[in-house]
Amino acid sequence: MILKINNIEVKYHEVILVIKGVSIEVPDGGIVALLGANGAGKSTTLKAVSGLLNHEDGEVTDGSIEFMGERIDKMRAERIARMGIVQVIEGRRVFEHLTVEQNLKVGAHMKKKGGRSIKDGLEMVYNYFPRLKEKRNEIAGFISGGEQQMTVVGRALMTSPRLILLDEPSMGLAPLLIHEIFNIITRLHKDENISILLVEQNAKLALNVAPYAYVMENGRIVMNDTAEKLRQNPDIKDFYLGLKDHGGRKNFRDVKHYKRRKRWLT
Repeated sequence: MILKINNIEVKYHEVILVIKGVSIEVPDGGIVALLGANGAGKSTTLKAVSGLLNHEDGEVTDGSIEFMGERIDKMRAERIARMGIVQVIEGRRVFEHLTVEQNLKVGAHMKKKGGRSIKDGLEMVYNYFPRLKEKRNEIAGFISGGEQQMTVVGRALMTSPRLILLDEPSMGLAPLLIHEIFNIITRLHKDENISILLVEQNAKLALNVAPYAYVMENGRIVMNDTAEKLRQNPDIKDFYLGLKDHGGRKNFRDVKHYKRRKRWLT
């Protein structure tokens, strides 16, 4: 396993417990999805891995996180990044005043030892995202949302990562752009042997990309299994895929929390 999250707890401001006993494993060269509703703790889990939690007055207060066998939960974010972990934060966080190519070059300054040169990195990014090559001299704040998402993923690739933490890459994008970006992400995983931990509210899309997934609710993992089995699970169908046996759609909030928990944990 390239990443092992071992029974961690996370607190903000030393008192607010938001993650409770979460354990997740990502195989070397694999893709794993983390599903859940807004506020479940998915983004916090990614920030615990990348070290960004420390910049928000958050802390892993119990358990451990290991990357390639080395414990990282007490390390600074900069050191974690140089080890080969990069997080693509939700919301398409480009440097709006810089050009697309300048945004990409920022990633090269955080690359791990032995990574690609800036020239080779740009060539690789433009190979996967030819639209960015066309837009390379444009100001990033003025390009489309889909192109900004491509830019932040490309910037992550410039770090020569071993593990990418992808946070809601489909958020706010049109369906055609979503499928284009996810097709590229799938190619990257196969061609570059990059491991991916994917946080995504679009469960149908995530389960088509990731062969294994975890489901999080209220700071806990309530279910984990292969994508194939999760797609057939009645609760996943009801709450995340919007499917029921009689063809209707059930809202996630239609069933009380304790009833879901009772079913999921049996």
